[in-house]
Amino acid sequence: MRGFVVVNKINDVFYLDCDTEFTNHINAQAVEQGLLEAGNYDTKILDPSMVMQLFSPLFMSQWFLIEQRKNPCTSITCENGFIFVFKQLEDLLIVAISREKPDTEQFLSKKIGVFIRVVEFLFGPVTNEMGYSVFCRRSDRWTFLQNLMKTWELLRKEEHSFLVEAIERLHVNQLVNEKCMESLEYAMSRLQSAGEKNIHHALLVVNSKLLSLYSNRSAPSLAESDVLCTILLARLLFPTNEKLEDLFSYRKPDDSGSTTEEMKSPASITVTPPLERYESAVEGDDSLDEDNYLSATETIAKTKLPESPYPAVSEHVTEEETPTAESKGTDMMGEGFATPDSASPVTDIHKLIKDNTGRLTPVGRSRSRTFDGMITGRVTPGPGRARSRSLNVDQQGQRDIPSIQRSSSPMPKGEPIQPVSPVIRSSPDHIRQTAFLSTQLCNFYPYQLDFVQIFPGMVIVLLSEIPRANHASSLCQLLRLLTDLLSGQKSQVQRVQGHVLYDLINTLLIKLATAMKKAKGNIERILEDIRKRWDNADFKSSLLSYLEQGTGTEISPGAERSLTGLHRKVKELFLHLYLYPYDIPPAVSQAMTSICEKAKVKLFDYKDYLSVKSQRNIVMTSYLDAFPGLVHFIYIDRRTNQLTAPSLNITDEGENHDATQFLKDKIWNMTCWMYGKLAEGVTVATAREGDYHYSYFMWFTDYQGVPKQIQEAYQEGDVSIPPGILSGQFYSSLKRHCFPNCLPGSVNCYELIMMHVGLVNVQYIFTHRQMLAKQFFEASGDTQMNLVL
Repeated sequence: MRGFVVVNKINDVFYLDCDTEFTNHINAQAVEQGLLEAGNYDTKILDPSMVMQLFSPLFMSQWFLIEQRKNPCTSITCENGFIFVFKQLEDLLIVAISREKPDTEQFLSKKIGVFIRVVEFLFGPVTNEMGYSVFCRRSDRWTFLQNLMKTWELLRKEEHSFLVEAIERLHVNQLVNEKCMESLEYAMSRLQSAGEKNIHHALLVVNSKLLSLYSNRSAPSLAESDVLCTILLARLLFPTNEKLEDLFSYRKPDDSGSTTEEMKSPASITVTPPLERYESAVEGDDSLDEDNYLSATETIAKTKLPESPYPAVSEHVTEEETPTAESKGTDMMGEGFATPDSASPVTDIHKLIKDNTGRLTPVGRSRSRTFDGMITGRVTPGPGRARSRSLNVDQQGQRDIPSIQRSSSPMPKGEPIQPVSPVIRSSPDHIRQTAFLSTQLCNFYPYQLDFVQIFPGMVIVLLSEIPRANHASSLCQLLRLLTDLLSGQKSQVQRVQGHVLYDLINTLLIKLATAMKKAKGNIERILEDIRKRWDNADFKSSLLSYLEQGTGTEISPGAERSLTGLHRKVKELFLHLYLYPYDIPPAVSQAMTSICEKAKVKLFDYKDYLSVKSQRNIVMTSYLDAFPGLVHFIYIDRRTNQLTAPSLNITDEGENHDATQFLKDKIWNMTCWMYGKLAEGVTVATAREGDYHYSYFMWFTDYQGVPKQIQEAYQEGDVSIPPGILSGQFYSSLKRHCFPNCLPGSVNCYELIMMHVGLVNVQYIFTHRQMLAKQFFEASGDTQMNLVL
C-alpha cells in the first residue's frame, strides 16, 4: 500500500499518486466517515478531495510545526505499519506514505528527493506547474510524472547506475567509438544547419548506459545528475524489453508451417549494412533473406527485394543478428566482438587520455569529451517547449493531448509511451522536451532536448540552448530573493542593508525589462504588470520598512500580499519564456529524420553488439583469477561520478529464478544497508550474512592520489541529504564538512562495495580493496596511487 501526496498550505492537492490498495483503503475510510455514499463512487479512482479531508489534520499539524515551531517532523511510524515521510519544497508539502515491507524511511526519503529533482528538471523553479498546468490537462501531467517515477523505481531495481546514482559507461572498442562519435558530430552539424544554432551536447544512450558524449568546445560542463535524468527520460519515452537471450535465437517456419527456434553460433553470423543490401538488390543480387542468417561458410538463399533500404525498427524484435560477446576471448574490461572492419577490436579502457580539467577523452577525438565531474551547486531541471501542429485546443484553452493509461505496476518496457505536453512527439522516432540543467551560471538553465531513437534501446539526445536562455540567471536570482523574503529568512539582509537589497531587486527587474523591451503578447503584458506592482508607492514603503528591521520581524499582511503577487508574476514570466509550447519547424523535423537514417547506416553492423554490451558490459569472470573469492563489486569514482561493476545477466522465465537473481537481491539489499550506514557517518563497514561477506569502503585523496585523513568526522544529521547525486549534492556536502580547510574541488572521493564468499579472510578483503582501487585509479588515466588503510 503506497501513496504519494503533494499539498500546499491550504491543503490543495498539487499531485497525487497511489496504488490500488491505497485507493481502496482511503475510499473505505471515506465511506465509514460519511464522506462518500457506499456503492455510489468509482472504486478505481481516488478523489483528491477525499485525501484532503482525511489527511487535513496531519497536514495542518505539519505546517504548524514548520512555520511556528521551526521544528517539523521528518517521519512518522504508526503501530499498524504505516510510514509517513515529510519534505517541504518552498510552499509545498510532500508526503510519502507506505505500508509495504520492503519500503523503509530511507527509501521514502530517497523517493521524495528524486521526485523533487525530477520536478525541477522538468519545470525549473515553477514547481507549482505540476498541480495547475497551464498548457495541458492536470491529469495528463500527473500521469506523466507517475510513469516517470515508476520508471525510476524500475531502473533502481535493475541498474547499478540508479542504485548508487552514478554514470555507467559502455566499454567498446576504438572502431565502434569512432563510429558513434561520427554519428554524434553529424547530428550536431545537421541540426545546426536546420536553424538550431546553440547546440552544446550530444549523447548516445544504450539501455540506461552512456556510450558516447560529444560537446562543443565552448559548451558548459554537463552535470552527472543531469545525465542520469536525461537517461531516465529517454527510457520512459523509448522503452525496450529486449533481452540477451533474444539475440542468440530466431524463429523460422518449418515444413509443417509452424515456427521452430534454431540456435546459431554468434561467431558464424555476419550482417550486411542496409545500404549495401539495398544496392545489391538493385543490381539484381538475390542474396537477401530476412529469415536466415548470412554466413561466409553457408550458401546464401535467394530472397526478394526488401520494401525499404532500412530495417524496420521494432520495440520487440531484432531483425538482424551480429557477432556477440560469447564468440571471442575476453579481456579484463569487456568481451571480444568480431567485426568486418577490425581484426582486434577488444575493448581497452586504458586507451584514454586525461587533460588538466580532469576530463577523460578518447584517444584521437580531441573535440569529444565527457562531462566534468566537479560541478558544484544545486542540481536542478524543467519541460517541453515544442508542440505538434496536430494538437487541438479545447474551449478552456487547454491542449487536447492523449492521456497515459495509469497502472499500479511499473511501466511496460516494450510499449512506447504516449507523450503529454510539454513532451511532444513530432514523429515515431523523435520527441522534443524542455529541461532545466544545472550550470555554473544558473541552477535552472533552459535547454531543449531532442530524443531520436536509432534502434530499440539506442537513443541519441541533442541538447541545445533555448532562445532567451541568457535571462534565466537573472530570473532565478530574482525568484530566490523573493522566496527568501516571503519565507521570512531575509538571507541577504544579514549582509546588506534593506535599501541595498531593494536596489538589487530593482536592478534585476530593470535589466529584464530592458532586455525584453521588444517582446510582444503575453510576455509584454506580464512585464507591464510586474512594473506596475513594483512601482506602487505603498508597496515600496511597506517593503523598505520590513527590510530595514531585524531578522525576526514579521512582514505586514499588505506587503506580504503584494510580494506574493509579484512572486507569482515573475514565475508566470519564467513559464511563458521557457515552458510555452511552440511548433517544431519543418526543417528540424527533416533534420531529425536525416540524423536517424545516417546513424542507422553507421551503427547497423554494431546494433546487436551494443545491445549485448549494454547487458554484459563487464563480466565477473575477468576478475576471478586475480581476486579469488570475490563474487561482485561496485567501484564509484565520485570525482566524475562514474561506476565500474560486473554485469548481472539474469534469466527470469515464469516462476523459476536463477542463481544470479538470488545474488542480485543480496547485492541490492546490502548496498542499501551500506548507504544507510554511510548516512549515519560510517565510511568503512563489513558485515557477514549467511554464506557471504560484504564490505564497504570510502576514502579521500588529493589531486595526486595521495590519501587524505578526515579532518573533521561527521555524524548522522550533519549531512541531511541522502547519499547520491539525484536527491542533492551529498558528496560535495560531505567533503565540505570533513575537510573544512580545503579548497573546493581539491579533495577526491571514492567508494568500493564488495561481496565475497564467507570463507574469505578479512585480510584478503582489504588486500582486494587495495588492488581493485589501484587498478581502476590507473585505468582512469592517473599514474600515481598511494593507497593505504
